Formats: sequence, C-alpha cells, structure tokens
Amino acid sequence: NNSNSNQHQQQQQQQSESAAALLEGIISCSVGIHQSVEKKSKQFFNELRRYNYVTPTSYLELLTTFIKLLGEKRAEILDTKRRLELGLQKLLSTAAQVEVMQKELQDLQPVLAATAKEVEDMMVVITNDKREADETKKMVEQQEKEANEQADKAKQIADDAQRDLDEALPALEKAVESLKNLSRNDIVEVKALQNPPAGVKLVMDATCIMFDEKPKMIDDPSKMGKKMPSYWDASKKLLNDPTRFLDSLFQYDKENIPDSVIKRVEPFIQMEEFTPEAVSKVSKACTSICMWVRAMYIYHNVSLQVAPKRAALAAAQGQLDETMRTLAQAQAKLKAVEDKIAALEAQYQEAIRKKESLARQVLECTVKLQRADKLIGGLGGERLRWQATVAQLSLDVVNVVGDAAIAAGSIAYSGPFTPVFRHHLDLEWSDLLKKFKVPHTPGTNLIKTLQDPVKVRAWTIAGLPTDSLSIGNGIIVSKARRWPLMIDPQGQANKWIKTMEKESGLDVVKLSDKDFLRTLENGVRFGRAVLLENVGEMLDAALEPLLLKQTFKQGGSEVIKIGDNIIPYHPDFKFYMTTKLRNPHYSPEVSVKVSLLNFFVTPEGLEEQLLGSVVTAERPDLSNLKSQLVISNAKMKKELKDIEDKILHMLSNSQGNILDDEELINTLAQSKVTSNEIAAKVSEAETTEREIDATRELYRPVAARASLLFFCISDLAVVDPMYQYSLGWFISLFVRGIDEAPRSEDIKERGEFLNEHFTYALYVNVCRSLFERHKLMFSLQLTIKILQHRDAIDAREWRFLLAGPTSSLTSGPNPSPDWLTEKAWVEICNLSQLAAFHGFDQHFLSHIPYFRSIFDSNDAHEEALPPPWGDKLSAFQKLLFLRCLRPDKVSLAVQNFCASQLGQRFIEPPPFDLATCFRESAPCVPLIFVLSPGADPMADLLKLAEEMKFGKKFEKVSLGQGQGPKAERLLESGMDRGLWVCLQNCHLAVSWMPTLERIVENIPPEKVHKDFRLWLTAMPTPDFPVSILQNGVKMTLEPPKGLKSNLMRTYTRFTDAYLASSSKPVAWRKLLFGVCLFHAVIQDRRKFGPLGWNIRYDFTDGDLSVSLTQMQEYLDKDEPEIPFRVLQFLVTEINYGGRVTDDKDRRLINNLVKTFVSPAVLESQYAFSPSRVYVSQACETVREYVDVIRTYPIAPKPEIFGLHENADITCDQNETYDMFATLLSLQP
Repeated sequence: NNSNSNQHQQQQQQQSESAAALLEGIISCSVGIHQSVEKKSKQFFNELRRYNYVTPTSYLELLTTFIKLLGEKRAEILDTKRRLELGLQKLLSTAAQVEVMQKELQDLQPVLAATAKEVEDMMVVITNDKREADETKKMVEQQEKEANEQADKAKQIADDAQRDLDEALPALEKAVESLKNLSRNDIVEVKALQNPPAGVKLVMDATCIMFDEKPKMIDDPSKMGKKMPSYWDASKKLLNDPTRFLDSLFQYDKENIPDSVIKRVEPFIQMEEFTPEAVSKVSKACTSICMWVRAMYIYHNVSLQVAPKRAALAAAQGQLDETMRTLAQAQAKLKAVEDKIAALEAQYQEAIRKKESLARQVLECTVKLQRADKLIGGLGGERLRWQATVAQLSLDVVNVVGDAAIAAGSIAYSGPFTPVFRHHLDLEWSDLLKKFKVPHTPGTNLIKTLQDPVKVRAWTIAGLPTDSLSIGNGIIVSKARRWPLMIDPQGQANKWIKTMEKESGLDVVKLSDKDFLRTLENGVRFGRAVLLENVGEMLDAALEPLLLKQTFKQGGSEVIKIGDNIIPYHPDFKFYMTTKLRNPHYSPEVSVKVSLLNFFVTPEGLEEQLLGSVVTAERPDLSNLKSQLVISNAKMKKELKDIEDKILHMLSNSQGNILDDEELINTLAQSKVTSNEIAAKVSEAETTEREIDATRELYRPVAARASLLFFCISDLAVVDPMYQYSLGWFISLFVRGIDEAPRSEDIKERGEFLNEHFTYALYVNVCRSLFERHKLMFSLQLTIKILQHRDAIDAREWRFLLAGPTSSLTSGPNPSPDWLTEKAWVEICNLSQLAAFHGFDQHFLSHIPYFRSIFDSNDAHEEALPPPWGDKLSAFQKLLFLRCLRPDKVSLAVQNFCASQLGQRFIEPPPFDLATCFRESAPCVPLIFVLSPGADPMADLLKLAEEMKFGKKFEKVSLGQGQGPKAERLLESGMDRGLWVCLQNCHLAVSWMPTLERIVENIPPEKVHKDFRLWLTAMPTPDFPVSILQNGVKMTLEPPKGLKSNLMRTYTRFTDAYLASSSKPVAWRKLLFGVCLFHAVIQDRRKFGPLGWNIRYDFTDGDLSVSLTQMQEYLDKDEPEIPFRVLQFLVTEINYGGRVTDDKDRRLINNLVKTFVSPAVLESQYAFSPSRVYVSQACETVREYVDVIRTYPIAPKPEIFGLHENADITCDQNETYDMFATLLSLQP
C-alpha cells in the first residue's frame, strides 16, 4: 500500500510539474507571438507602407481568445472522442452478445414444441362446451327480443303523454323566466299601492285564489246593501315577504291544483283585462304574476288530458316487469354455462401465453441476432475508421494547446496582414512552440485548427473567395470577440456578408445616412445583422459602446447605451464594417476596438473568380453544372456529417442493451444506408466535377492573365489617388471583352484571342484615365507583369533596372573619365554582379571604343552590343545596360521593348474620344474628368451635348463654399427630367464629397431617367470619393505627350466638312496644319524645362480653337492677300502670347510662329524642320491627315522645336528616372 501511495504521489508530482512547464511555455510563446507581430508590423510598413498597431490590449485579446479557443476546442475534441469511444464500445459489446444468444435459442426450441401440443388438446374440450352454450344463448336472445318490444310500447305511451305536457311548458317557462326578472322592489312597489289599479287588483285576486286565500267581504259600491269579496288585504299579506312570495310562485305544486281553485280562476282567464298585455300597462310585477296564473291554468288542463295515458303506461310497465323476471332466469342459466367456458378458456389462455412467451423469447433471440448482424454489418466498416479517429483525437487533445495558441494569435493579430506575412508569422510561431516545448500539430495554422468544411463551403457559395486569406478571414469574422472592420476595396467582403446574412435579415447603412443610428438601434434591439459600409479612417464616437460591447443589466435584461438611448441588447445581434479605402490608416485607439481584416483580393482568389466568369461565358452548360454540383455536394456533405453525428449521438445515448431498441437499430441501419447512398453520389459528383474542372482548366491561362492585369491596375492608386478601379468594373470589362474577342473552335487559340483582346481593351480603358507622364510607365508595368508570369524576368534584374546599384563598389578605376561618368562606371560594375552579366565589366574594359560609339550615338537605344553580348542578352536585359550608359535613351528603348513584346499599339494610346466614354456610361455611372492645370473640358462637353441634342438639357454648377444645396437640387431635377448635370471643381468642395457619394450610391436604377448623366471635374485629390472613382468612367484631360499624339488628337476632332469650310481651301488646310503643329510644338517644348520655356505655360485647346476661328475669318474675307502678319500677331500676342509673361519667352514664341504661319507654308513640300520629317500638308480628308500623322516618330528630334539635338538629354533622363521611381513605388 505504501508503495502504491508513493507511486501515486510521484505521478501527481510529475503531472503538476508538467502542467507548470506547459503553462510557462505558453506564457513565453504568447510573449514571443506579441513581439514577433511588433517586428512584422514594422516590416509591413517598410515594405508595403501599411500601418498595423500592436498594443497591450492586443496582447490581452490574444490571452482571452486563447483561453476561449482552448476551452471550446478541447471540449469539442473530448466530446467527439467520447462519442466515438461509446460507439465503439456498443459495437464490441454487441459482438460479445451474439455467442450467448445463439446458445439460448438452441435451448428454447424443444420447450416451445411441448407447450404447443398442450394447447391443441385443450382446444377440443372448449369447442364441445361452446356448442351447448350457443343453444342456451339463442333462447335468451328470443326472450330479450320480446322484452325489448314491450319496452318500446311503454316508451311510445310515455312519449305521447310527454308531448301533450310539452305544449303547456313554453307558457310556464316564459312565466317563470319573467318572474326571475322581478326584483324585491318590484313586489314592494305593488304592496305599497294604497289604491291599486283594477288590473293589479284583478291579478292579485286571481293569485289569492290560486293560494286558496280567504277574501274579506266588503260593501259593494255598485249595489247598495250587497257585499262583495275583497282580496287586497289577503294580497298584501301574501306580499309582506317578497322573497318568500316569489319562492312560493316558483315552488307551486302544479301537478295537484284543486279543481275548486281552477273553477274560481277560470272567469279571470276569460277576462280581456286579465292578459299580460293589458296588465303590463299598470304594473311590471303583476304582468309576470298574470303570466304565471295563466300558465298554471293551462298546465292543469293539459295534465287532465294526459291522465288516461299515464294509466295505460302503468299497465304496460307491469307487463314488462314480468317479462324481465323470466328473462333474468334464462340469463342466469346462460351465465353458468359461460362461466364454465370462461374457466376453460382461462386455462387455455394461460397455455397460449406460455406458448407465446416461449415463441417471443425465440423471436427476440432471433431478432436480436438479426439486429446484431445488421448493426455489426452496417457499422463494422466504421470501426476501423473510428478507432483511427480516436487515436488521432487522443493526439489532438494533447496538441490542442499549441494549435489554439497559433489560432488565437491569428485571430488577435494577423487580420491586417497579407497572405505572405500571415504565412511567415505562422512559421515563426511554430518555431516558438518547438522552442518552448509546447505540444502542437506539425504545420498547424488558423485554417487547419478551426475550419469547419461544411461552414466554409456555405461561405464560398455565398461569395467568399476560396483562397486561404479569405477563408482565414471568414474564420476570424466568426470567432473573434471584436466586431470585424474589413478593408475591402474590391467589395468582396461586402458581397459575401450581404449574401450570407440575406436570409436572416440584414440592414445596410453608411455613416452618412441620416438614420444610421436608428437602424443600428433596431438591429441591436431585434437581433438583426447590421453592415456599416464605406467606413473612413475615423469612426463615429456613438459606435464606441457597441464596439467595446459595453452592456449592462437593467431590470433583469442585458442593455446597452447608444447615444442617449438605452437599448435592449439581443444576443443574436451581429455587426460588420467595411471600408473601400485601399490602405487606410487606423489609429491605435480604433484598431484595438475592432477586428481589422485585410480583405484585399488575392491573385489566387481572383483567378478562380475570373475562371468562373470566362467559363460561364464560353461554356454556360459546364458553368451551370459546376454550380449545381458545388451546391449539391455541399448539401450532401452536410447531410453525411449530420448522419454520422446522429449515429454517434444515438449510440452514445442509448440506454441498456442496444439490441432491445429495434427503432434505434433500424434508424442506425437506415442512416448508414442513406450515408452510403449519399457517399456514392458525392463520389460520383466529385468525379463529374473533376471532369468539368479538367475542361475549365483549359481556360485557366485566360483567368491567370486577367488576374495579373487586375493587380497591375490595382497598384496604380499608389501613383495617383484618382487611379482607382473597382473589381466590379474590371470584371464587367472582362466579360465584355470575352464577348467582343474573335471566336475560334480551338480553345487554345480562343484563349490567345481573349488574352490579346482583353489586355488591349484594359490598356485603352486605363490609359484614358492616366496622365500622359504615366502612360509609358503603365505599358512597361503591363509588359513586365506578363513576362514575370511566364518567369521571363529575373527579380534582381528588375530591381536593378528600377533602383540601380545597391553599392558603390567598382572593379577598378574609371577607364575613360573624359566621357564616362563615375556614376555610369559604378552602375556597370554593379550590373556585372548579376548572373546574366557576369564578366560584362571586363568586356567593357576590353571594348572601350565600341562602347564610346554607342555612348555618342543619337540613337544609342538602337545600337547593337558587341559580340557575344548582342546575342546573349534579351531585349529586357539590354535596358539594364542602357540605364547605365545612356539613361536618357531608356524611355525610347522601353517603347521599343513594349512594342516588341505586346505590339506597337501598346505604346500609342488611342486619341481621347469623349463620345466613346459617354457610350460606356449610364445614369448610375458618372463620368469623371481628372484635370491637369489649365485644362477645361467644357468646350468638348458642350460640343458633345449639342451633337447628342442635349444642348438645352445641360446644366452645370461650379462647386465651392455654399454650392452643395444648389448641386443637390440640380441633381434631383436632373435625375427626374433626364438632364446632363456637370459639377465642376469637385476638389474645391471636399466637405461636400460624402454627400455626393451618398447621392451617387443611392441613385435608383429602376427610377432614374434613362437620359440622366452626371459629369464631374476635379483636380487629383485623395479626398475624392473612392466608390465614385472606382465605378465611374474616368478621363484625364491634358495635352497628349509628343507631337504625334497631339496632332492625332487634334485631327480626330475635325471633320471633312470642316477641312472644306473655307473659300480658300488649299491655303486653309495648309495653314490649319501649320497652326496645329505650332500648337503641338509649343506645348511639347514644356518637357525641356527651362530650355523650352523660362516659365511653364498652360497653353490650352481653347487657344488653338480661337486662333483657327480667327484665321478662317481672315482667309474668307474677299481680299487677294492673306494678312500673315496680322495672323501671327493674333496668335502670338493675343491668343497664346496673352499668357506669356517672360520677355525672352515672348520673343521666342514670336519667332516660332513664323515657321508655322507664313507665306512659305503655302509652298509645295514646305518643310517645318531641316530633316524634312514634318512637311506642309493639304490633304482633303481627315483620314488622309491621320495616315500622314501615323508615319511621324513617337519621339521627335529636338530640331522641330528649334533646339539642339542634345537638348532632350536632360528631360529624357528625368523622364526615365521619374518612370522608374514611380514603378519602384509599386513594387512589394
């Protein structure tokens, strides 16, 4: 005993030490998790410029969540393990019972046969006795028949008498009912009459006669000397006690009224004055008494008529009694016989019971064996799986501590992070668990620990993307203690929440809604879900009690204070928040009150979504079948889980011997049959789904290309806040592209068509909303992303191109400082550190003259590298070399590179076309002009309005202080009447922008006039509503970059009629071309900085328009000579020169104009520059001019600007470095 006690104490001590070590390990891990997140948050900001705050409150959240998760998960594992173990125990005990029951069945069979013989013998005796009883029974039945006939006759006599009595009863009942309505006061009132009316006296006289009261003889006033009876004194005596009087009326013996009384009353009955109607005129009480007297009289007379019938009834009853005595004797004899039979039958039944008991035992034994066979046969296959699961659960219950720690860390901290950062945190935390010896499942993470496959499938059906980030977010939303605030620029979370909560009831509100607090209060009160959309970086203070869940008890109920109101807090209330901000900066105070979640769409999730879109468009049959399979599979898998839970529940909760419960066995067996049927269907469906997926995968390259393109444009918001594009807009463009792309029966070829068409469609749509300085950058970004997807770009080489060298180390002194800068030499040396350029620095040293010739070339970007590098390096890698030696030519090289990879059209954005933009708009889709300094779209807009017959239905208002209400009224009117409404300078009304956002989001598509359009103009500002930017048609308005683009845009606005609109057509068209080229030259000179203009001037299309109008007026005058000096003066001093303030710039513009507006321009083949690239044109149609302009170089030589050929070096270098700096800001 002492030995056992010591051993037990040692075990307890070891367990205690183990628990203490585990607790110490968890504490250390928790601290480590917190510290790792602090480090990761700094890295998160440094790499992605995203804020994430880690506070002591976050640590408390970690601990609270860990304790909660550990308790829930441990209870879940133990409960599942317990149920499985009980199920296994039942299966094992059933198997043990089978052998015992087989022996019992063998012993019972002979006993059952003997008992069956005994029962047969008794049956013979009982049959003989029953024949005798049957004869006696027939005799008794005849006598019973005679008795029944006599009874029927007596009943007929009684019924006849009763019918006569029933004739008198209604009057009696009516009288009695009337008496019941009398009160004591009614009687007192009659008695109190000193000189009662004749009718009262008449009634009371009759009443006294009915009670045989003696009258008082008084003098007859009508006959002198004669006496007459007076009953009034007797009446008053009767009325002395009203209650007793009324009782005497109710209890009057109506069956035995003396004939003398009836004879004395009969004269009263005959009197006309003795009726209820007559008496009612003088007394209510006497009316009822009168009815009573008359009813008694009638009842007496009827009773006399019934008397003979009663005598006949008595005689019939006597005869019936005699018959019944005879019948009783016969029945006694029958009973004696039946008692004998009953005794025999009792013995027989006892034998039967014995036989049945034995048979039942045999049957039960047989049935139990069958049930055992059914149970073991049905669930035997589960035994091995359950045993394996129990073994795994035994491990899980140990590992749950570490698993819960990582899951709690993910819920408390990882919400704001991207998938890569979350994965790194999981790895770091797993290392911490190993370090501090906390048991855990290898490779554990949030999803593995907490995901419920059935619930996750329901989420994905509701619209949650299937990537790990989204699934993790879904788990955090469902498990976090704090309400979720989802960073959701693409609206994925918004859509998911709306679909998921649709059936249970969801209220959607915004902070800008007037009644948002009331909606919130109703949600709290009635247990509804509330979604707060478009949250900014600041949260309304009124939300704080809700976010902190500051509930308290009042009157026994849980309540919360919102604003000034105390609201009952319903336990089913849910609160969700979403923001469309791409990279919001929430303060630590806000961050600790919410569960911040990064719902930014991932490449994998978006690719899957886009794959669904393309398959839906290309193969709707497959798409529909896939959707049906996903839903049916989810449903069937849920049914499978429910059935297994039901089986385990029934097994673990069955009482006594499980084989006694037939219903349970049948239910278990049927459940297993159903389970097998569903499992077979699931397997079949999954096979079909795999076949469908194999076909779907053929379209994967299209979805992958589209996904990477979306991330190309989603990053652009970093470049400019106005570059915002919603996922909905992108998918709409994608679906439209699928419809517009060339068709092909070959899926691979069709995929190539789709990729090519959509890539260009996206390029065109995005370029329209980009400023000129960003268009080439976008082309390069697009090209690189596509090549990276093919693994054709080395990450280190890309980083070098954008950022240059990371060190200043060189492989020796600068070999040619006379022409090679130190910076260029350092970059070449660093370039040689890249694998593809290994040894390049040595090659450079060996071929100095060759590289000098490249350096000196005006077309350095087109020069070939010396062997073997010319063939060895790709077009992309040559950009790296050019960056080192001639950065000013990189932009041109980038153009060539993009054109070689994607096509020439990807470096020549189509000219701005307002009509095309308009066609892509809708009443709910605003058109947004993103302005540059000096730009004014009003002329183009008014022109389009006139062309579309909306000149008189166009309204505008310039926003500024106090203009908000006016703009609201205008919008309301426009939506109702179908106007075009233009709100100018939105950037000057930042405070009114939330109102504009609310108005635009609430435009009712089904009610708004189909012709309504909203036009907005704004300079770039971070305060412009993101939702409007993302879903609107955006257009930047600034002069196109380069002479070619500038001329192209100008001429695409002209018409053939305009070209032929002058009386001097040839001179007009040549001078028109000269002025347009002059306009492009003076605008494009700005890129040279101080070399172009001392001051940067914003020359506008309005300057060009008025110059052309004036020139046409002078040409159309009936004068032989064209006044060139007047035209030059108007152009330089009035129109363009009016904004030129610098003297030297004024002198420059006066000289420049002479090249483009002079008599020489009218000469044949007049050249505007020495190289004769730009020659005076007199084409007759716009198309001819466009064809000529297309031949011009994208990058013009400086000579056309009147500058030296080296003038563009500085501006081209700046352009290169600006482009690379912008691209660098987009890199992770």
